Amino acid sequence: MKQIKEVHEAWKFYDDFILQSHSKRSQTTETGRWKNHISPIVGEKIINELTIYDLLELRKSLEAKKLSPQTIFHCLSLLRRILNRVVDYDPSVQVPKFRNVMPKFDNRRLRYLSKSEFDRLLNILKKKSKAWFDISVFAVNTGLRRGEIFNLGSENINDSDRNICILDSKTHKNRVVPLNGTAFKIISKNKNKKIFTFSAPKIFEQAVKESGLNDGIKDSRHKVVFHTLRHTFASWLVQDGVKLEVVSQLLGHSSLNITMRYAHLAPSQGKSAVNLISEKFE
Repeated sequence: MKQIKEVHEAWKFYDDFILQSHSKRSQTTETGRWKNHISPIVGEKIINELTIYDLLELRKSLEAKKLSPQTIFHCLSLLRRILNRVVDYDPSVQVPKFRNVMPKFDNRRLRYLSKSEFDRLLNILKKKSKAWFDISVFAVNTGLRRGEIFNLGSENINDSDRNICILDSKTHKNRVVPLNGTAFKIISKNKNKKIFTFSAPKIFEQAVKESGLNDGIKDSRHKVVFHTLRHTFASWLVQDGVKLEVVSQLLGHSSLNITMRYAHLAPSQGKSAVNLISEKFE
C-alpha cells in the first residue's frame, strides 16, 4: 500500500479516486480551487506535520486575495475532504481539526418573486425565447434546481402517475416530484432524450435586467437569478399554508433545518398551533 505523505499526493489520490466520479462542472471547480488557491500554500507540506497554524495561514492568504467568505469556505472544505479521504485510506495519518478555522457567514439567497414580478419577467421572456419561457414556468411549478431541470430526460417521466423521478441530485438523494397540470403540459410537449436544452443562458439574465427586478440592489443575496424561481416555488407554497415538511420533501433538502428559512412566511401556522391549546380551556 503506497504511503501518502505530502498534501499534493493526497490531492492526487482524491482526484483519481473521488473527484472523477463527480460531474464535469464539479471537477473543473475543485481543480481550479486546488491549483489556484490551495496547492501554492500547503501543497508541499507533510500531512502529519500540518497544524492549525498552517490552516490559518491558508485562510489568511485566501482573505488577502479578497475572495468572498463563501469561496474561502469552499477552499478550506476541499482541503478538509482531501485530508479526510487520506485518513480513510490510512488511519495512521493525523490531520488537524478545522473546527475553528472555517469562516462563518450566511450566504443564502432569500429573494423570491411576487406574482406580479413573475408575470413581468414572463412577459419579457415570452418575446425573447419560448424555450426559456417554458423553462421558467416549469421551474416555478416544480421547485427543481437548474441542473435537475436540464438533466431531465424522457426516462425520468411517469406519465400515468404524472410525476418525475430526480436521480443523482445535489444531496445525492433520489426523489419523486409530482407534476401539476401546468408543469405536466410543458413537459409533455417534448419527448426528446433531453426535455430541455441548455442554450443561450444569457437570455434569462437579459430578461431579468430588462424587467428591472434588480434595479438598485447591491447585495447579491437579494438579486434575482435563476435559483430565485426555486425560492419562489417554496415561498408561495409556505404562504398558502403548505407544511414545511412537505415543502422540504418537494425541494429535496437534506434536512428540515434548511427549509426553516421559509418559516417566517407562515406566521399564521404558529398562531393556529397555539390556538389549539386555547380551545381546550373554552
